[in-house]
Amino acid sequence: MSEPTDHVWEVLDEGPGAQTSPRHFFPGNTAGGQDGLLVRVTPAGGAPWLGMFAFGNMKGAGVSRVLAMPDPEKLCVVSRGAGYLVTVQDPSVWEAVQVMPVMDVRAVPSAGVVVFADFTEMVAYGAEGLRWRTKRLSWDGLKIVQVTERSIIGEYWDMRTEMMQTFEVDLATGAQKGGVDE
Repeated sequence: MSEPTDHVWEVLDEGPGAQTSPRHFFPGNTAGGQDGLLVRVTPAGGAPWLGMFAFGNMKGAGVSRVLAMPDPEKLCVVSRGAGYLVTVQDPSVWEAVQVMPVMDVRAVPSAGVVVFADFTEMVAYGAEGLRWRTKRLSWDGLKIVQVTERSIIGEYWDMRTEMMQTFEVDLATGAQKGGVDE
């Protein structure tokens, strides 16, 4: 993104045996008890911590991924469709990504955004937080097919015309050309 991150992360298959790092549970259940993506985060100059990020309710669908955000103090974890934005130095400060389930996520460093898509719409986060949200782009099955420096191009099945249709979303503003609610 615009600034390099000053932290590292690692997705773990299982928790370390002799655990000394603090554990954090997302979306906030301090007792644990939910399956999820286990991530060890080491902030620059800070102590490492473990995060258990609960899976979304998609029965295997939805993306799982960890990525840097335009704000170098934040980290994004997507766990089987559930998206979390976490402050690296203080994991008690976090928020849920404003689409559910996250079916696709794209970092676009040249535009300073990370774009999240569900079945019907997209949202983008910049260094300042939520930057934009599209109107409904599809009835279902939104698919991103190309990302350029200025836009995201996607397609969807339009049940009204019974044909594949395309849309384009401006990365700076979220303005759309095409889509079911253009």
